[in-house]
Amino acid sequence: MSSAVKSGLRLDPQTFEILRHRLWYINDEGALTISRVSGSPVATEVFDMNAGLMTGEGDLVYIDNFICAQATTLASLVKHLRAEQAENPGFEPGDVFLCNDPYISVCHQTCVQVAGPIFHGDDLVGWTGASLHAIDTGGPTAGQVQLDAADIHGEQPLFGPVKVVEKGSFRRDVESTYLKNSRLPDLLALDLRAKVAAVDVIRRRMGDAFDEFGVETVLAGMADIIDYAETLLRARLREMPDGTWRHRGYIEFGDKVYDCHVTMIKEGERLTFDFGDTAEQAPATINCTVHGLRGGVLAAVLVYLCWDIPWSPAAISRVVDVKSRPGTVVHAAWPAGVSKSTTTGIWEVRNLASITIGKMLAASERHRSRAMAGWQGVKALEELFGKDDDGRPFGGPLLDGMAGGSGAMPGRDGIDTGGHTSSLRATIANVESYEYRYPILYLYRRQTQDSGGPGKFRGGAGVSMMYTAHGVENIDTKILHTFGVEQPESPGLCGGLPSCTNSFVILRDSDVRERFGSGRMPAELGEIEGDLEIFGAYANTSMTSDDVYRVVSMGGGGYGDPIERDPALVADDYERMLVSVEWAERVYGVVLGEDGIVDEAATAARREAIRAERRAAAAAPLVPGHGEDRGEWDAEADGVRLGEALFYDVSGAAPVYRSRAGYVLGPATHAWHELAAIARFPVQRIGPEVNANHVNGERFELRELYCPSSFTLLGAEIARKEDPILFDAELSLDALASTGAVA
Repeated sequence: MSSAVKSGLRLDPQTFEILRHRLWYINDEGALTISRVSGSPVATEVFDMNAGLMTGEGDLVYIDNFICAQATTLASLVKHLRAEQAENPGFEPGDVFLCNDPYISVCHQTCVQVAGPIFHGDDLVGWTGASLHAIDTGGPTAGQVQLDAADIHGEQPLFGPVKVVEKGSFRRDVESTYLKNSRLPDLLALDLRAKVAAVDVIRRRMGDAFDEFGVETVLAGMADIIDYAETLLRARLREMPDGTWRHRGYIEFGDKVYDCHVTMIKEGERLTFDFGDTAEQAPATINCTVHGLRGGVLAAVLVYLCWDIPWSPAAISRVVDVKSRPGTVVHAAWPAGVSKSTTTGIWEVRNLASITIGKMLAASERHRSRAMAGWQGVKALEELFGKDDDGRPFGGPLLDGMAGGSGAMPGRDGIDTGGHTSSLRATIANVESYEYRYPILYLYRRQTQDSGGPGKFRGGAGVSMMYTAHGVENIDTKILHTFGVEQPESPGLCGGLPSCTNSFVILRDSDVRERFGSGRMPAELGEIEGDLEIFGAYANTSMTSDDVYRVVSMGGGGYGDPIERDPALVADDYERMLVSVEWAERVYGVVLGEDGIVDEAATAARREAIRAERRAAAAAPLVPGHGEDRGEWDAEADGVRLGEALFYDVSGAAPVYRSRAGYVLGPATHAWHELAAIARFPVQRIGPEVNANHVNGERFELRELYCPSSFTLLGAEIARKEDPILFDAELSLDALASTGAVA
């Protein structure tokens, strides 16, 4: 701890260190209580949940490192309660309030929250809360995704905030009304008790801390934690370059595409995220409210910038500004529906915020090693509902798709099936667990070959699986939902390419049963005969015992030019079945012999051929010509970094862009994209699992931007064909001038 931070503490440093860890563990115990009490696999195996500890004013001191936005939105619930219900019904020791209204706090209607006051004697001194994704809370369609809703009134019923526990006792009238809407009321009841138990555990442990340290000391420690985290984050931001970074993503929903935009400005000790250019809201389903928007941004900041800073959302909120425009898909206005917001609007917000922070880190000499390409852009999900052969209802989500790949970094590959950034502790269930709970039989679940984004360092591989219905003749309801089917939402960084896309198919009326009877377990869909049905991002369908379902979920984005990858790493990927021989040669330029050994001569020739192909495909820069020749230079020693192979040269009267190879692209008063050579390709160029079924045709393209001399890949973007090139990164010219190198 720095002396500057020490001097601002209310407590002595030793007491502060003890208390900040004690309070973290108290909140962590509360969160884990949810998984220990709930009977839902969402909590017990996937950990789609969280808990938070708050001040008396409702400021979040701590959240746990489970699903971030489930906890960051707890502050909105408590602030609403304080503003609207302090007098009626009022707050008493042992009270717990229940809410699933996304226009008040929660991410969406199935992320149901509870919150309760923490008292010391007669004084309300804090709050705590818990959240868990419930499998079904009602609505026209079972589960989360209300595909046919025209607005929020066609989605799950809204509930609360209402006092569900009064002075320590459940209110049966409130609980029974809440449970009556669900198709799985027994499971929903246990979920509710799990969250209330979490609140009770945290309150009891806080009481113990008050007794041990004194209430004033504990409250001072809570305030110190917020100030401490704020101070550390401000110091970290001062170490980053000032500048502006942009990113654009897309949510496919039916025939429409909703483009989402962010502009991130870093100036001094502050970060500003502006989402104002995002598309107008959809009628229902895919939007998120402002609470989810802020939660998605906070999640990105916590993961990308607070690797050694306490996860205190109240502290982060003092440093980060979020700007938006009501009525957009990421800041919905009433009565827009939001039933799928956690895996559309909020997920896209986190993608946008994460990749812009990644671009900033890539331009930071001090923290460049922390830069990450896009993690899993969105998971491919499904929900099953029906009755088994004994007439008992079953239902729930299959969350295998959460095992997406992580983004590559400047010195290492992404983590294969590493999960997603929203929850550091999320997992996926065992295959056997799902086969026990639901009438299905897996043919395989594995890491997907050629799914990680190509780059000098490869993005992590995603997951794919194949199964059939088993033990029943029909699975009546099978809801498929995602986005990123037509275009990958896991972007690469600094010339790295995106990952694969998500994919859903069902092979109808197949011969899989005959193959089982002959003792053969198919390992590929192509080994089975049947009629292939291809789905887009959303479907409400069903399965019979003769159908076979296959799904692919995204990997992570790559970092740097793929043809700069060490051929030995590509050979290792081939041996681990993560990269095929064909795509090793096509995208990495690495030629492997039959034994998997690199053919060095053929590889060198293939990489030169790729550069020639780029040169032939590329159009001239949008702004012709280039800056003056400034002679020899050492990019690492003399340049100001903007990316892996792109720098500012500030040696002259005005800064210019210069590639690592020494080529002067042109003046820094232009967008660097205008000075690069640009080639446009179908998205399928990235890999064999990128919209392999050409869903909705060719609405998107891959754009590769090269150094016009060496044809090194400087950057890549996915866009609709009609959309302009995005000017995605620029350092502040004033900040460059402050180096003393610019007149």
